[in-house]
Amino acid sequence: MAGRPRDLGLERDWRRHIKQQRASGVSVREYCFEHGLSEPSFYVWRRRIGERDQATAGSPAFVPVVITGGASRSAEAPIEIRLANGRRIRVRAACDRALLADVLTILEGRSC
Repeated sequence: MAGRPRDLGLERDWRRHIKQQRASGVSVREYCFEHGLSEPSFYVWRRRIGERDQATAGSPAFVPVVITGGASRSAEAPIEIRLANGRRIRVRAACDRALLADVLTILEGRSC
């Protein structure tokens, strides 16, 4: 489907149907029959949406970054990170990145 724009309304409708089918306790075949849906289309959309959700689940959020102090800054000088909620963290460039990511996730109020 390369080249075609993504129809967010259609995707939203299929997400709703997939969620309702799971909650209904009926088979996909029965749900599709009751709602006038194509069973093959249901499976295609369920796979497509699952792949999209999986691809974006671990994606990092992009945030604005401001570098201060110029190029003469020492590699051992602490880096200050200001979070959206106003908190600040100072770390050294050689810090454990996985640990820092976990700490930032917790401080931003997201689950690990």
